[in-house]
Amino acid sequence: MNQISAIISSVSVLGIFMAIGFISVKSGYVKKEATSFLSHIVTRLVFPIWIMSKLLSNEVTLQQLFDRLPLFISGLVFTQSTMLLAVLITKLLKMEDKRKYVFVAITYSVNSIFMGVPICQELFGDSGALSCTILALGSNIITWTTGISYISAGASKISGIKKEKGKFSVNPIMVTYVLCLVLKFCGVNLPSLLIGPFTKLGSALSYLAMMYLGMSLTNLKLKNIFKHKLIYLYIPLKLFIIPLIVNVIAKISGFFSPEYLGVLTVVYAASPSISLTMFYKEYNLDYDFGNLMTFICVLLNIVTIPFMYWICGRINF
Repeated sequence: MNQISAIISSVSVLGIFMAIGFISVKSGYVKKEATSFLSHIVTRLVFPIWIMSKLLSNEVTLQQLFDRLPLFISGLVFTQSTMLLAVLITKLLKMEDKRKYVFVAITYSVNSIFMGVPICQELFGDSGALSCTILALGSNIITWTTGISYISAGASKISGIKKEKGKFSVNPIMVTYVLCLVLKFCGVNLPSLLIGPFTKLGSALSYLAMMYLGMSLTNLKLKNIFKHKLIYLYIPLKLFIIPLIVNVIAKISGFFSPEYLGVLTVVYAASPSISLTMFYKEYNLDYDFGNLMTFICVLLNIVTIPFMYWICGRINF
């Protein structure tokens, strides 16, 4: 029960910061224009600094990274598999393009860093945070390669503007991950002068991201949430079915310790990635639908993550 209470407490705090972001803009205390600035600060500055503070810490060894290889592989496999499942569902339901590409994104993407890390830190300490980081690396590789390419291609199809050949968009998150891993394997860590400040700034990442989500919701008509018929398919799929399947497959494989199983359950039971919400508007997709589904998942996570953690903990083979 202590673990369940810890999960509820962690998700509730994140929800409070989302409410702070929403109220600050809705009341006029913070200008709406600040939302885009905060999103860039989170994704282009604080997120990379957080990655560096985790992977280039003196306390993290190469052996610890190798031990978590099953989590890295599972991040690749499960994220790619859920993406293919979502594409299949959109074809079966014949969704309109603007909503189809958003549905795929909110189904396969996971809130592994902004929500997963603080919860796993609370459950398993620094080891849990590192485990979640390695799982996030595998998941983010899919998110920012095949995932974002699929969404971008869909946006080009809708707008009628063809993508320029040879044009490649560099994602700062993946670049930071790769550089940090290369440096780690070369035996390079952050200087002691920087590790403290980087860690302190990085610890605010989840809360800043939740404030951004709250700020971005101020123009949405929340009263229309349950008018979206897809919600009755999406919520059970995202918050219950997918994490249950992931947990069962992981247990059958026998490659995962109790900590790793717990991290997998938390991450795949969490809301969609908040980082992708800015792309729905940029690509002229169904921005309202994507943000609303993300918002609903964050709210429900207060109950659904501890529930799925409890259920999955009672499944034995």
